[in-house]
Amino acid sequence: MEPIIYRRARPTDARAIVQLINHYSAKGVMLPRPYAQVVEKIRDFVVATEERSGVLKGIVALHVVGEDLAEIRSLAVEEASQGKGFGRKMLEVCLKDAKELQLQRVFALTYQTDFFTKLGFSKVEKLTLPQKIWGDCVHCAKFSDCDEIAMLLNLDKS
Repeated sequence: MEPIIYRRARPTDARAIVQLINHYSAKGVMLPRPYAQVVEKIRDFVVATEERSGVLKGIVALHVVGEDLAEIRSLAVEEASQGKGFGRKMLEVCLKDAKELQLQRVFALTYQTDFFTKLGFSKVEKLTLPQKIWGDCVHCAKFSDCDEIAMLLNLDKS
């Protein structure tokens, strides 16, 4: 297997990012993201790519939603590459960025609670995240019947 590098996404990664998001969106486990939104938020993304070929293996975004709070979004690893630590490593890169930004908390809305629990996140009520609920969730088709689990990590304790 070719070595994997973890880096900030570039605008040239946007199409591959959208393709991976749409793959999981079609399965109902991730919200879709339009190409224009991915390009606009490209600086939020970290990618895992094969070093020589540049083939995208995984993605994650750290989206700042308040002066002390950020969200982990769009965490996905291609199916053939799951279980190899790519998701964990990308999340660690995002958490390092969050600490450098002096954020105090990071959260995710997810179905993968075991993954986040292993990395120190705890389940919380979505209502404890009003920035997310009233900023993004209110516009989501699943708003009134959301089944994702809110997970939170306090960075000053990690």
